[in-house]
Amino acid sequence: MQANPSQRSPDEREDKPTQRAVLSLLLHEFPAQVTKEQLRYTSAPTKAKRSGGAVGNLSQVELVWCEGEFVLPTLAARHFDWLELS
Repeated sequence: MQANPSQRSPDEREDKPTQRAVLSLLLHEFPAQVTKEQLRYTSAPTKAKRSGGAVGNLSQVELVWCEGEFVLPTLAARHFDWLELS
């Protein structure tokens, strides 16, 4: 189970915009396959360093699926996006 948002470390809270940017890009590009390198390349210089951590965090909560260098949004992430709740 995921930790309560108030119990997250400052690094995790600062990573929120990067996670949003990564997931947004993956959802926009789907069904095209995006590599971790492409995510670093398309991120702003300050976020490029954090994109790997963002992918790891998104993978941990099952919003993205990683296969080698490829990263794809999961069915759950795509369905949430389709619902247009955010």
